[in-house]
Amino acid sequence: MMKRPSLILLLLLSAVSYAQADAKRLQNGTAQEWAPVELNKKITHPQPMTGLVLWPAEAESRNSTHGGSITLEYSYCLPCLVVKGCNSDGSIQYDWTWFDNLLNDVASRGHQLVARFRYEYPNGDDIPGAKKGATAVPQYIKDRSDYHETHADNPGGDGPTDYADWSNAELKRFTKVFYTDFAERYKNDKRLAFVEVGFGHWSEYHIYGTDLKLGVNFPSWEYQAEFLKYVSTALKDIPWAISIDASDEEYTPIVGSSELMALNFGLFDDSFMHQNHEIGTKDGYNEECWNAIGAGTRWKTGVCGGEISYYKGSDQKNFLNPAGMYGHTWEEQAKKYHITFMIANDAPSGSYGTGARFKEATMASGYRICVKSCETNGTATRLTVTNNGVAPLYRDAFFAIGDVRSTTSLKGLLPGQELTIEIAANLSNANDLKIACDCILDTQEIEFEAGEGSGGSGEGGEGGEGGEGGDNPTPTPTPTDDATICYFTGTNPSSNQVQLASSNYSTSKGAVTYGGKEYKNCIKMESKTEITITPTHSGTVTLIYGGSTSPANQSVVLNGQKVTLDANGQYSFEATAGTTYTLKKDQVQIFLFLILLPEATATGIESIHNSQFTIHNDAPMFNLAGQRVGKGYKGIVIRNGKKYMQK
Repeated sequence: MMKRPSLILLLLLSAVSYAQADAKRLQNGTAQEWAPVELNKKITHPQPMTGLVLWPAEAESRNSTHGGSITLEYSYCLPCLVVKGCNSDGSIQYDWTWFDNLLNDVASRGHQLVARFRYEYPNGDDIPGAKKGATAVPQYIKDRSDYHETHADNPGGDGPTDYADWSNAELKRFTKVFYTDFAERYKNDKRLAFVEVGFGHWSEYHIYGTDLKLGVNFPSWEYQAEFLKYVSTALKDIPWAISIDASDEEYTPIVGSSELMALNFGLFDDSFMHQNHEIGTKDGYNEECWNAIGAGTRWKTGVCGGEISYYKGSDQKNFLNPAGMYGHTWEEQAKKYHITFMIANDAPSGSYGTGARFKEATMASGYRICVKSCETNGTATRLTVTNNGVAPLYRDAFFAIGDVRSTTSLKGLLPGQELTIEIAANLSNANDLKIACDCILDTQEIEFEAGEGSGGSGEGGEGGEGGEGGDNPTPTPTPTDDATICYFTGTNPSSNQVQLASSNYSTSKGAVTYGGKEYKNCIKMESKTEITITPTHSGTVTLIYGGSTSPANQSVVLNGQKVTLDANGQYSFEATAGTTYTLKKDQVQIFLFLILLPEATATGIESIHNSQFTIHNDAPMFNLAGQRVGKGYKGIVIRNGKKYMQK
């Protein structure tokens, strides 16, 4: 029998083994203490799978101005356009060409799709050859002798509407099979971001204006429960959402069932920010729905989004007003409801819906990854990471150095949470640190922020003081004339004549008083801050600095030249309409509170021309909102400080 080594001998062998290993690591130069790595990163563009959303047709027509300001497009999707029949064994015959073409079209602009499958659409005319309001139920089901749809001529004033027959066993079976087959085909498709699911008008869990008949023109409670549990399993790899209207206990059993409430669905609100959205403003129905089915925590695991209200025709055009709409700003509401995406198709046709404002609004939604610290020991890299956004990332993404990824996913990292991540590779070059994600297009990139102004290190970054991860700023008093005074709400300038890049803000750097009003919001002039001013009118521009760090006699850089502020922290210069002036920090960080812009000229309209006129053809042209427009624009335009009418 073999004699066992003694415990002392084993310990000695272990000690020798570890000593030899340590000596080898020392010899190879790999045994080092953890040493900090300096990172300096900014988030410069909208992050994938977040932000404001356009329909494909609008996205295509606005691509030159808004393409880089959005990451998502939205479309209804119709089962009848991809289903060709049913085999004898019950399997479904598909031709996915229509849907793949849609995905390809959206991806060609560098965007991903938010898809919503539907059966009912009042007055809908998107089914080739079908009457208005026809359902999108596959034809093979409609051809069955036991399938009988119902009809309403004008429910809710929305137009003719057919209703799927929810007494039919094949429709119920097909609907479950369809989502299973869809998920299997597209679960790893980079072109698809999110899926919205539901029943009734527009799949929004209601058929207002029509008598509700559960199990006939709307699914029974039993089937809804069965379907949702089924879909939760089928769509486990694709974030999915249902309407906040599913909180209505007349239609659905969801809020009364702990089992259904525990499912992993998100929420969408298709009348977001309308006049009576909030509790305390008349009925507050929407907020009550969010509270009932969201319980304040659903956003932590389920994506939240929707569509800006159409209750008034002006809602979509006005919600991006930095001063707010109905008492609430987009940034405030996006943070309150932890919004990741929001359809705003009509916003570009309003005065506030510029590409720059779209970009800013998109970047106020969703996640925002920040590295608070980075260190390496020569063989591995360790990060402390947080989320400075308003919502988590709902897909897997991993920090990586070259081809080496961390095993810890960023998915589910909540705003303000910290996560320690280790990568089994040495970070010898800070630029080699990336975020890898298999769920975004190859043309897309998830950025992160780190270093100065990031909220991770240094004082007062975007995710700390005054950023998306911090408290809402105190509302700034509205000046008498927004056209001549530019103030800031967060990093939102009140005038389209001013644009910000790589900027942070603060509400705790003191204040300035102008015209009898106090302004506490300021832009922090940091090393990468860039402010561009393109006046609509020629005249004097005045920059007003102030706050806890005295700006008196400090300098800033205007169009590449150092200029000195006066004893009051102000600087004025003469500006030409349509010319862009760039403002940057010099040596000292100071705080910009106001920009006084030239007042409108009193010259009136010089002349009336055809929209293709060539006078001053080389000069930039602006509309009355200060937005640059092309020569085909019709209406009053401004060139070289003078007004012209184009027809």
